[in-house]
Amino acid sequence: MTLIERPGGCSKLIALSLICAVRVLTAEPEGLGPSNHLHTGDDSQASPSSATFNAPALKVNTQIVSIRQVEGIFMDSYLLIQDKLHKGELGPASLGEAIRMAWTEALETATQDSIIDQRADKRRKDIIHMYLARAGGDVSGDRALEYFRREEAYYVQLLRREMIAAAGGEEELAKALKRRGQTMREWEAGLSRELFRRDVLALELGPASRSPGAARAFYDKHPELFKQSEAWRLRRIRIAKDKFKSPEVALEAAKMVCAKIAGGADFEELALKVSSDPEFAGQGGLLTRDGKTDLPSGAFPFEERIAENLQDGRAAEPADGGAWYVIVQRVAFRPMKIQSFEEASDKAEALAYSEKLKQKRRELFDKLKHESYIEVLQKDPPAHLLKGVPAGGDFLPPEKKEP
Repeated sequence: MTLIERPGGCSKLIALSLICAVRVLTAEPEGLGPSNHLHTGDDSQASPSSATFNAPALKVNTQIVSIRQVEGIFMDSYLLIQDKLHKGELGPASLGEAIRMAWTEALETATQDSIIDQRADKRRKDIIHMYLARAGGDVSGDRALEYFRREEAYYVQLLRREMIAAAGGEEELAKALKRRGQTMREWEAGLSRELFRRDVLALELGPASRSPGAARAFYDKHPELFKQSEAWRLRRIRIAKDKFKSPEVALEAAKMVCAKIAGGADFEELALKVSSDPEFAGQGGLLTRDGKTDLPSGAFPFEERIAENLQDGRAAEPADGGAWYVIVQRVAFRPMKIQSFEEASDKAEALAYSEKLKQKRRELFDKLKHESYIEVLQKDPPAHLLKGVPAGGDFLPPEKKEP
């Protein structure tokens, strides 16, 4: 049994403790490796089409990879395709081919994941040795499990922070997860698996280095990844037409409110007193989503169109909003911009490191694939993905098809 020694060597007592620890840890694999996280779905709550989702897409050695697992990887590319179609960067005629290409790439990524996961399982003992050798002192067999789990939890938290930085912050990560139908809790459950993948890459190929120069080079090469979207902060007052004898009288009441604002009255206080807007009147007319005040374009399109012609801090004349006359105040607007390197340095460093890890994943995959049995069982995208391909018009992803 080969031990990975800590710098300066490892005493015989520590070595014996590590041997005992390995026996304890490998006999109790819960939470110790990637094989425990390969399936995160709850079959008891599966949808009516669960037979399709759970059907095999790949066979890698003795492991079956389901369509559900491949589709989870595919979804990022799928959403990117959707965005390109809406922006006019991809035509409907090219949509089917783009989906097929993205599915092929997802199959390859799933194959890489499976091979690396299996390698991590085989090298589980070495990974455990690596963690325990960081003790810097004696670790008895009965404390080894506790120590290992504490070390694993520590590095999982470091990984969590790094991946949140790569996403551009926890809010951006949550948005991305929501778009692909995944919760933060589900994502966090897979971090232990990702940590083991990185550990086996380090054991097989050596650690991936980080450097400020690499982060800067990545930032300069990919400025589009550091866009900060435009954001609106708006308030509104709604004057309900049905509270007056006629719409004309309601309009006169709305104009009186505007006159008070022009005369120096506080918009927030007026909203609290006169706005017929149960959702937002109690917060002074401030428009929010999920508690957030600075919102991207499209959150409140009617109010945004009015605010486009205003300066920050100014209020518009009443606009006809159907059942109400609406008075909009543009509190602030932040235009879209590319973040400076100083603002984006954490994200740039995390993304640059992620790029290096992808290269190492590919290198290890190329090394191991020749000794692996790989059979593709679902070469083409499942039919339910291609149902979203239109003959013309807007692209509707399958999970959001109109009735």
